[in-house]
Amino acid sequence: MTTDQILARLGLGDTASPLHDRIRARMNLHAVLPRLHELAILDDEARGVAAGLDLRLEMAVLGGPRMGLVFDQGRITASRDARGSLGLLFPSACALNRMFDGEKVVPIPHGSLWKLTQMKGFEKLTTILTRYLKPAATDLADPAFRARHVELSLLVGLSACDAIFALDPKVERVRGALHDATIQYDVGDAVSAFVTIEQGVITAHRGRVANPTAGIRIRDVDLAVDLIAGKVDTFAAVGVCDLKLYGMLPVVDEFNALFDRVGLYLN
Repeated sequence: MTTDQILARLGLGDTASPLHDRIRARMNLHAVLPRLHELAILDDEARGVAAGLDLRLEMAVLGGPRMGLVFDQGRITASRDARGSLGLLFPSACALNRMFDGEKVVPIPHGSLWKLTQMKGFEKLTTILTRYLKPAATDLADPAFRARHVELSLLVGLSACDAIFALDPKVERVRGALHDATIQYDVGDAVSAFVTIEQGVITAHRGRVANPTAGIRIRDVDLAVDLIAGKVDTFAAVGVCDLKLYGMLPVVDEFNALFDRVGLYLN
């Protein structure tokens, strides 16, 4: 019997959770949590909170996905390979997801336990990030906030496609069709991001890439806000050129088959 099988028998570990929760846990760790890096760039309050932290934090599901965060002089970097001096281990994907939903979950701490005092700063950062990803109508009245909401939401959505590609059984056809490529996303002149697909790994980046394989141009931030909220028919938007596609369109079609499923796990 393998270690994963033993953990599953005990109701512990990544494989003890339903597939939906396993995919969602990867999105939370690999797509949502890394957005703290951009948050510290885009938001003055977040940058101030991050400046007060000196921490290498590792969050992981037992036998499953993990993510390392380094807080250093106001800068936040995220890497699946980074090892933390303070670790937070969750017994299952379900437990980690409940924490991201705002429930009271107590993970298993390990390593530099005296660094636990800095977790209040980390929690403050995640609260600010949640405000951008799940904004109130009053926040969206601010044009600068709207642009940050779009940028952070776009980066989360693009990054979350990696978990879909790796684990979702509904995209088996896409796994055989989607080859290495880069796809550029531009929202007017306000927001730019791109995604790389390389050897089966999908990674999102802020900014622009030279000579993308394909790309999507969204008219402006207002349209992007409505797209995120599900208020726009994308086919109609393409028809009136509010959404413009260019480059190798089959790549965009295949990738969008992943992108369209992100909302089934993150909401």
